[in-house]
Amino acid sequence: MLSATLPIPKSTGHAMIVGAALSDSGAGEVLNQMGYEVDFRDDPYAAMLELCRRPLVFRTLVLSLAATYRDELSIIATVRRRFPHLTVWVMHTDGRQAALAEAMRLGAEAILTDDAVYPFTDDVPAMPAVNKPLQFRPVPVQNDAPPEKYVAATATAEYDRHYVSNEPVLSADELRALLGDEMT
Repeated sequence: MLSATLPIPKSTGHAMIVGAALSDSGAGEVLNQMGYEVDFRDDPYAAMLELCRRPLVFRTLVLSLAATYRDELSIIATVRRRFPHLTVWVMHTDGRQAALAEAMRLGAEAILTDDAVYPFTDDVPAMPAVNKPLQFRPVPVQNDAPPEKYVAATATAEYDRHYVSNEPVLSADELRALLGDEMT
């Protein structure tokens, strides 16, 4: 049997770069040289939608700190929790030290520049992964709920019992002493 190997470049997978008009940046070239096929998204919301649609296609998510607000960096924690197979990198970090520190805390793994990828060291604590996501369930409806008239009357009685008293707060002598009047 005759076998031959073709020089087909092996793809590392798909990488998604999140940021406005980043198709002209050198980061895409670096990822192409590493073997990634690069997709571009303008904002983190569109990126998250694409990740949810095709979760096993992408291997790397690259966030531009220049194109994301600091509040939008929570996408890092969500991606780390929901898609543990993805690596999260950040780029455009110059002058954005607070956003970089927040990204590192949330679980970003490296900085992508126009020439290379620089991984973070292991001594930086990352946000711990949440084992189970929060689940919201509807509140069960009670069929044996009392009628509204009963509820209103009970609420009024409770208010009267706690806040309304039939006893005077001050006696007549205490009131005269307080006002400074002496009745003869």
